[in-house]
Amino acid sequence: MTAQFQYTTLAHQTQAVQSIADVFNDVYFAAPTNAQGNPVMALTQAAPVLRGNIAAIRERNHIHAGDVQVAGTATPALSLDVLMETGTGKTFTFIETIHRLHKDKKLAKFIVLVPSNAIRQGTLKSLQTTAEFFGKQYDGQKISVYNYSARTVQGFIHAANAGISVLVATYQAFAGDSKVINKRGVEANLFGHAKSFMEALAVIRPVLIIDEPHRFEGKQTQEYLAKFNPLMTIRFGATFKDKAGSDGLKYNNLIYTLDSLEAFRQRLVKGITVDTVGTGADMAQVLCFMSVSGTAKERAAQVSYQTMAGKHASVELKAKDNLGEKTGMGFLDGHVVEAVTAREVRFTNDFALPLGEATSYGMLASQMQALIIERSISNHFEREEALFKRGIKALSLFFIDSVAKYLPEGAKPAVIRVAFERHYRAQLAQMLEKPDLDPGYRAYLERSATDIGRVHKGYFARSHSEKGEEEAIKLILQEKEKLLSFETDLRFIFSMWALQEGWDNPNIFTLCKLAPSNSKITRLQQIGRGLRLAVNQQLERVQSDDPAFDEVNELVVVVPASEGDFVEAIQSEIAAHSVQRVARVFDDAVLAEFGVAPSTRVANRVLDALAALGVISLDDVSGQATLLLARTAYLARRDEILARLKTIKGIEDQNAVNMQAYLDAYYESYGQVRRKEDKVKPTLRLNAGNYQKFRELWENLNRDAVLRYELDAELLTDRIVTRIAADFEVRPLSLSVTRTESVQSLHQAKSTETPYLVLPQSVYTLSEFVRELANLTKLSYHTVANVLSRMPADKFKQIRDNENRALSTLRELILGCIYELLVNKVTYELREVRVKTSLTDKKGNLLETLPVSLCGKEAHAIGNSEIQARSLYDEAFMPVDSQIERLTVDESNQTRVTVFAKLPKIDIPTPAGKFNPDFGYAIAQDGTAQALYLVVETKGYDSRSEIPVKEKWKIDSARQFFKALQDLPELKGKGVQIRFETKINGERLAQLISSMK
Repeated sequence: MTAQFQYTTLAHQTQAVQSIADVFNDVYFAAPTNAQGNPVMALTQAAPVLRGNIAAIRERNHIHAGDVQVAGTATPALSLDVLMETGTGKTFTFIETIHRLHKDKKLAKFIVLVPSNAIRQGTLKSLQTTAEFFGKQYDGQKISVYNYSARTVQGFIHAANAGISVLVATYQAFAGDSKVINKRGVEANLFGHAKSFMEALAVIRPVLIIDEPHRFEGKQTQEYLAKFNPLMTIRFGATFKDKAGSDGLKYNNLIYTLDSLEAFRQRLVKGITVDTVGTGADMAQVLCFMSVSGTAKERAAQVSYQTMAGKHASVELKAKDNLGEKTGMGFLDGHVVEAVTAREVRFTNDFALPLGEATSYGMLASQMQALIIERSISNHFEREEALFKRGIKALSLFFIDSVAKYLPEGAKPAVIRVAFERHYRAQLAQMLEKPDLDPGYRAYLERSATDIGRVHKGYFARSHSEKGEEEAIKLILQEKEKLLSFETDLRFIFSMWALQEGWDNPNIFTLCKLAPSNSKITRLQQIGRGLRLAVNQQLERVQSDDPAFDEVNELVVVVPASEGDFVEAIQSEIAAHSVQRVARVFDDAVLAEFGVAPSTRVANRVLDALAALGVISLDDVSGQATLLLARTAYLARRDEILARLKTIKGIEDQNAVNMQAYLDAYYESYGQVRRKEDKVKPTLRLNAGNYQKFRELWENLNRDAVLRYELDAELLTDRIVTRIAADFEVRPLSLSVTRTESVQSLHQAKSTETPYLVLPQSVYTLSEFVRELANLTKLSYHTVANVLSRMPADKFKQIRDNENRALSTLRELILGCIYELLVNKVTYELREVRVKTSLTDKKGNLLETLPVSLCGKEAHAIGNSEIQARSLYDEAFMPVDSQIERLTVDESNQTRVTVFAKLPKIDIPTPAGKFNPDFGYAIAQDGTAQALYLVVETKGYDSRSEIPVKEKWKIDSARQFFKALQDLPELKGKGVQIRFETKINGERLAQLISSMK
């Protein structure tokens, strides 16, 4: 017998329901004029009471976002918003809200509007499975559930109000005159007057429950929502957007919030671990919607792309075109153009190309998808046995980019299905070879080992017409309890974006993205299918009081590197959708909002203290602080930080506790979104044969170098004072106040802006200012004091107007003068060659491998075998950091190049900091014994004048290093020539090599 879900109302759900119920305290609902309608409010009398109730509830729940808006008339209808993060039980909460409103105010007719069919199926299932639970909770209340259709809507309308009636529909069912619900003459005698179902629904004044409101903000949808003539609208969502569809948050009487930040902090959802597959090289292949032509009826898009050989090409796309066929790249066959608009190309798999924005498609290649599948199966098996022993069934969800890659279509192979089955068989065999495997788990695996089609199924629109797929669809969409049972073998689910918002399963532990990001939903929503807390075989939730909570409730998301920094993206979304302004980056205004600092002066002291502790980095110009510590490091130093905060002048103990509360809120939430560390860091294998041709250059680049220069303090002081007189300018802080008159007249509104100077507040004493500037510039207190004493009086006076800005401006000005005086006086004393280097061990022996990160942040694929043969590394890629470095690698197939490499870090000392040139080349010399080497620094600018000044100083100092290297007697005697060159955009490697003799 299949277990049933064990329902309990959680504290946050109770609070949400109570908040809604309290809106109607002391509000009278009059009996309806017909037996089918809802009781109604007399809004003229009710409006002031509703406003007061909503304001009090918002104050109680510490909500300040949005406004309180209650009309004194029936239209616009009262609207209430409830913000609840994905996976925290929104559906359960609005179902209880329905029961509570029936109990308190006898409201009986509810319409639940959802954005998709998958969500509708899930909602219907939830209403059915919770009916018994809520019936007991609410004194035997009966609920009738209607799945919207032309046949069921009439039954809903005519249902008596003795019990609760709930109609569940998608917005596609009503948004349009052609929809059955809006057609006139469908039912002639609805209440004697109504000529359409919509008119009849308007008479009974239903309560609208809107799930995921950001999907209902289209202009047409909004127009048709009003036709329901709702008594009230209650919106439940994790995301709210304004009607223009921007990212700005728009709330209508927001009365309860459980945002992403709080959901993670209260441990109401799983932690997220991101496992990134591949390297930045996978982002090299991009599609870009360049331009559009034609009329609105038949637009054509010009799309650029890269061929498999790496060449740039373009293609014209119209509606129904197949991108794979047009480009000749079969792995893009799932991309069929749905529509071309003036701003984007939309494909039927929900992928979209925005105009002018390059979008990666390297992730879609079959080899990359196979690698992601292999990693996802590995993540599944890593945890499945331990979860099995706890009575928890592990499921994995795969989002793919084309149905044909899973369900065979004609002669085309189902490449994803084939890759999955191949890797599953291989890893299953490895698991079954383990001698200490749990006997029960072994039997569970062996049961389907000979028919692995039983462990994976798909849900797609096409599935409905596929023979034999109906049972799988029913199992995935409706039979959640059966799916969670060990008696069912299915544990790997494949879908496109059909299973997005609304469908979820508590036991998704691995979520794999084989499809490009859906343009309509955020990353957090995409992975929200697996955020709900896990359940065991008795369908009891594993909650935060369980000692195994952290071990069990972890969702591993497997993504390709072409998704970019997925962790950072999720954390940014958490911050953006957080009602509280808790984020990694903050400033003194945030500290004031959280009650940390009573004044700007005290706020600066707090920020300085946190910076001194290494908790934050502080931008002196913008005043923004960025948190630096990892979660474990913060928790280890939490008490130390609080103790230091309490010693700050002007801080009360409560202020320090408020600062700690801010840090706790950040680390308790964001700490649950983390990267999965690779067990083995990506490495480069060294080619021993090629190293012998490169060795002389490498050894000489790794000489110990003593940097020498002389600084004339008097000349420097004169230079600084002269520069201050000419360039130092710090204006007082000011605020602007804008006054707008005739606001009610759209085209005659008049605005005037008045600036107000902010009275300066001294942060530093003079001695503190001298000390701070000396520390920032590495000059002596005496020299800094001398500079300040010689400043023109009007310039010195400006420091008090804005001390922090003055400090940063003086720092940059002084450092500029130092570098200008030094750059032409730099000399190097070169000593012995270092034995241990990035390429050699402490005995001088060549290493077998070195970390990729020592050479570059991303891997650029080498497609030319001639370039590969010349590489110092045995890999089919070269680490790079920029586009000009990619181009330089591609140009390295020069006949005179014998060996080349992106150089690991060398750290040549310069007055402006360490310098690491980009590339090293061993050059063949015809007919002579002379050894030629070329070292190249690349800069992605169109002219040398665009290179930042500090970088120029480093390059100029490095030239002195290479001059000293070239002058070494032992190199001159052997006829060794080492040339250093800078290469910018438009310059080719061949030009640099041809100039060498």
